[in-house]
Amino acid sequence: MKKKIAFVVGSLTAGGAERVISTLSNELIERYEVSIIQLVKEKPFYNLNSKIKIFSCREEKKISSNSIESITNNYYFYKKISSYLKEEKIDIVIGFITSTNILSILASRKAKIPCIISERNNPEIENAPKKKWNFLRNVLYKKANYLVVQTEQIKSFFDKLLEPNNVVILANPLSQEITEKSLQKNTKENIVLNIGRLTEQKAQHLLINAFSNIDNNDWKLIIAGEGKLRDKYQKMIDDLGMTDKISLIGKTKNVVGLYQKSKIFVMTSKFEGFPNVLIEAMYMGLAPISTNCPTGPSELINSNENGYLIEIDDQKALENKLIKLIQNENLIQDFGSKAHIAAKPFEATKITSEWEILIKDCLNNTSI
Repeated sequence: MKKKIAFVVGSLTAGGAERVISTLSNELIERYEVSIIQLVKEKPFYNLNSKIKIFSCREEKKISSNSIESITNNYYFYKKISSYLKEEKIDIVIGFITSTNILSILASRKAKIPCIISERNNPEIENAPKKKWNFLRNVLYKKANYLVVQTEQIKSFFDKLLEPNNVVILANPLSQEITEKSLQKNTKENIVLNIGRLTEQKAQHLLINAFSNIDNNDWKLIIAGEGKLRDKYQKMIDDLGMTDKISLIGKTKNVVGLYQKSKIFVMTSKFEGFPNVLIEAMYMGLAPISTNCPTGPSELINSNENGYLIEIDDQKALENKLIKLIQNENLIQDFGSKAHIAAKPFEATKITSEWEILIKDCLNNTSI
């Protein structure tokens, strides 16, 4: 009989954690019974195998206006997760992102089943304002069987809180749609691409200003993603007179198509966990430019060898690197081919097999 895995996540909307869960679920479904428990009901943004069960704790998001409501809200989620674990006879829980990790740990302890949790961003920056979650994280994370992180820097942060052997580095897997076959269908155009939420963290204003400031000739900039800064960025584009050159296209499921037709990928983030989109773009042969932000880009890009690293908020450096690439097709192709090689270790099958090692270890260890 197949063992039963339940992933727990805030929702199944577009995002890095959601994409990783979708990829892992699709990879694992032939060997396990896989369920996904989302706190708030969302139609899955990424394709999921029809065999995967999806449960929702709440039909729509409820905003907590004070601490009492926040506690009540999260207690409700804990009870719902616990009930799903019991009803479905789940064998192991896998949580993603801090608040959901904590709920997963509590529910797994009640159910007396193992739990793996996963941080998806830089904990020193992302969670700094969230004192209550930091406190609960520091107390409860040690109750999980394993904590999965993406980089050595993030591991070193959690090694101070947990037993180092229980903190495991596993990179994000490439989406199943991104394969050698998809790479062969590249029909490149003069496009600079950025994919990410339109937020302060992703700092796309830097790219908009840099691109508008250079002689971009017959090139275009496409920014895919949605967020609270959309109106601000659109006004910037309008004020710069770049509406025919820069496009905000919102969320798109056809990210593979964007990679296939773009030549340069730019990421301007102030911080990351381990950026899925950068791995994907490199695998698809785009020449990458990224801020050397914590954490992830420096583990993927060897600057001047398979792409460029620039300092955070350094618009002049970004302009210079864009000019170098735009004016040199051979350099774009050289960086792109080397970037693809650097991203090959992140193919979905390989990363999933590493996750399975942890899953099997937890399932074989009956002492919870």
